Amino acid sequence: MNIWDHCLLSQRKFGGQPGDYEKIHSFMDSSKYFFYHNKHRLLIHNLFGVELATELLGNFIENSDHKKVLVRDVAIEHCREDLDGKIPTLYDWLKDNTELESMLGEVPDLGNDTWNRFLWRPFLRSELKASLIITCSDFGVFLMEHFHGLEAAKQLARNLDPECKVKPFLEKFRFTQRWQYTPQQEELEWLRKNAVSQK
Repeated sequence: MNIWDHCLLSQRKFGGQPGDYEKIHSFMDSSKYFFYHNKHRLLIHNLFGVELATELLGNFIENSDHKKVLVRDVAIEHCREDLDGKIPTLYDWLKDNTELESMLGEVPDLGNDTWNRFLWRPFLRSELKASLIITCSDFGVFLMEHFHGLEAAKQLARNLDPECKVKPFLEKFRFTQRWQYTPQQEELEWLRKNAVSQK
């Protein structure tokens, strides 16, 4: 699904206008800018990604109906809609791809405790070294800029192994579960029946 489809589904579920939800869905799909394939979802279509969305955008938004809506709930629905109703953890995504554990080198020391803690967060959520691709990569530089600013992002970019990119990592990732590549069919059906009338 694209961002607009997700926005239409959020309007149906939470009220307001589709545009009320654009920032949330844009963040959830930001990994597409680094790997334009369904495998991009591994990076933040999970509970860690929901955590990041809430941290970045706040606990709630107020929609056009003046109703407070939890960012967490919208991000969770984004995952459900793209992943056949599942809300996976990072471990769920990576547990059957153990060969990816050897693809990442050392986590750089950025000389700042806050920035270093940010780099380690995926591992702390999953206990899988492969999950560090989220923060110790070109996508991690993007996240670092959004969460900690330009200086932090530059420091990470300077200290990363130039080979640490999400593209080769995701190219080697193998889908092992149907939910990893199958959108929720009921939501697609609703979009087919209703989305045209909403444009």
